[in-house]
Amino acid sequence: MAQPQNPARGFLVSVGLTPEILVEFQYNPSTLSDKRTVSYATLNAPGLLMPVRQYNQGGDRTMSFTVRVDGVFPGPADDQIPIERGSNGSIQPELNKYRAFLYPQVYSSGSTWQDAAGSFTPLYDGVQQFASPPLCRFGFGQDRVVDCIVTDVNISETLFNAELAPLRADVTITLVELAPYGNEPTPPPGAV
Repeated sequence: MAQPQNPARGFLVSVGLTPEILVEFQYNPSTLSDKRTVSYATLNAPGLLMPVRQYNQGGDRTMSFTVRVDGVFPGPADDQIPIERGSNGSIQPELNKYRAFLYPQVYSSGSTWQDAAGSFTPLYDGVQQFASPPLCRFGFGQDRVVDCIVTDVNISETLFNAELAPLRADVTITLVELAPYGNEPTPPPGAV
């Protein structure tokens, strides 16, 4: 008799950050939006029926999706890929992984993104120079692995325990693909 296999999981992982941020989706998104735009300059000339278009530049490739994090019911791969939980069963530590993709990499002495509780702000007490949020890699199947930056995270907490700690949430992520010719975010002057 064949053993049931866990389904393939999408993931989001930081690149070049210690400690690493690794999110393996408990439930894969049911839809993934993949959008890219380009711009054209309009060239007008007398006597033309319609203007001529000249390719100007490529635009961002933006991908958006929503994943569910559920601390009440186990996901299809929780036996191999468990979600992070607090001592009270809260999924706050798992949600903070998603939030960490948007915060600068430099923290107060001795702190890491893992020390965040209800807010990341205390992690920056006394910090004067910041490094941009981490670069990341998004994977969704073997053929779709994209180097990117996360530009938006929207967390909708939908279920709470008696202490009002989140037990279930929908997390919407928007990311932008990085070009292969080194257009990494530029750190501000004096940053680490």
